[in-house]
Amino acid sequence: MRIAVASGKGGTGKTTVSVNLSAFTDLKLYDFDVEEPNAKIFFKGEEKSRDVYRPVPEVTEKCNFCGVCREVCQYNAIVVLRDSVIVFPEICHSCGACIYLCPEKAMIEKDKKIGRIVEVYENGRCVLTYGEIDIGEVSPVPIIKEMKKDLAKDAVIDCPPGVSCPMVESVKTADFVLLVLEPTPFSFHDLKIAAEVVKSLGKPFGVVINKYGLPYNVEELCKKEGYEVVGKIPFSRELAEAYSRGELMYSVKDVFEEIYDKIKSI
Repeated sequence: MRIAVASGKGGTGKTTVSVNLSAFTDLKLYDFDVEEPNAKIFFKGEEKSRDVYRPVPEVTEKCNFCGVCREVCQYNAIVVLRDSVIVFPEICHSCGACIYLCPEKAMIEKDKKIGRIVEVYENGRCVLTYGEIDIGEVSPVPIIKEMKKDLAKDAVIDCPPGVSCPMVESVKTADFVLLVLEPTPFSFHDLKIAAEVVKSLGKPFGVVINKYGLPYNVEELCKKEGYEVVGKIPFSRELAEAYSRGELMYSVKDVFEEIYDKIKSI
């Protein structure tokens, strides 16, 4: 089973849940938050990496400056001047429309490095795969798509925060989605948005409350909305200190095992 761990906002504890759920259920971990992958702080094994590329258009001498490429580009990544064409690869979404529709076949594709994928091995076993996007790149989606090509059948996916394209791309192939919530009005507000996105994708989901015990009663609010709470991670200085040292939460191991059992039953 593939379990995606997502949230409506950053800082709720997605990585906390992802890393510990993976460790205590022996599921392989994937960190799809390629703009800021931090699951790696919990792993100290050997790393193997490979670069990720995406195609961007390049103009050849066949160009007669007709302007068709500029007209069909939905992202305004091409500017046609009197005697030159300028392509802005940072804005380009690699859709290929300019190349396909150029009447002179004057545009070709070239590969542009956009990041890398890293595998972490402990005792010869790959325990974590994470991506890193290069500085200046706009969209992390191409790296996420590349990572999904080798996605294991049994996996925990640490998704990017929020509900934009990277999060949607991350949960598409999941069998179940865990939405992580902390006891604040802001977090619950964004949880409702994330829940609607997950529902629209037709994915079953449950809620994990992190820092459970703080005074704002999000559990009752979840019940009113019909969200099933599948786990509660207590608010604890001891757990916070363990996280800050890059350690697993062995003292609440049973919480993550119960979360996994509830997911299987759902």
